[in-house]
Amino acid sequence: MKTLYKVLLVAIYIFVPIISYAQSIDDLIARRAQQKVKQMTNYIEYMANKEESLDDRKEYRTLALNLFIGHGEPYTLNDATRKGVYMQITSKYRKKPAERLMKDYFTGLINMRYDKVVIESTDIKDIKVSELKKVGDNEFECTCTFVQAFCGYQDGRPIYKDITKKRVTCHIFGEETVKVQPNGDIKTTYEYIVLLGDVEALETK
Repeated sequence: MKTLYKVLLVAIYIFVPIISYAQSIDDLIARRAQQKVKQMTNYIEYMANKEESLDDRKEYRTLALNLFIGHGEPYTLNDATRKGVYMQITSKYRKKPAERLMKDYFTGLINMRYDKVVIESTDIKDIKVSELKKVGDNEFECTCTFVQAFCGYQDGRPIYKDITKKRVTCHIFGEETVKVQPNGDIKTTYEYIVLLGDVEALETK
């Protein structure tokens, strides 16, 4: 991870040049993980917003699932097969987390019975990223921690509020590509793809 690479891809089809004196590969991947998590929280806010059209909210669901490993469907990782990524759910009245498949959780967001729902989440700069951990050949993991505030309204009045601290596992997959340039130079690039995994609920108040 400390080797200097000429080009780093931190998302599919997006290549970012390394600036050795300002950023390390770890920093760039951490920033991309923050961006992915912020995308997820934005889509969650959009899905819950009843002022958006139902068709748009369903489209946000599709876009959100594409951020996750397996796109919300069954996947295999480290020789283990899972039914899909999950979201842990808590409330002020039920502290023990319940788990729902992410695709079902997103559907539930769209179909909530409140008249109005407002969800707000941590700014991207305040999303906390753990150190990268190597888990396989060119495979890494980190976690991102953020805070999400929820408020449900009926008849114009807020009837339920909570604030939950959440932690997302991020899976990073790297692939090296070596190409010989017309002038004979060898150019090495790394493609790093960041996909989100399970989301834990750490604390609700």
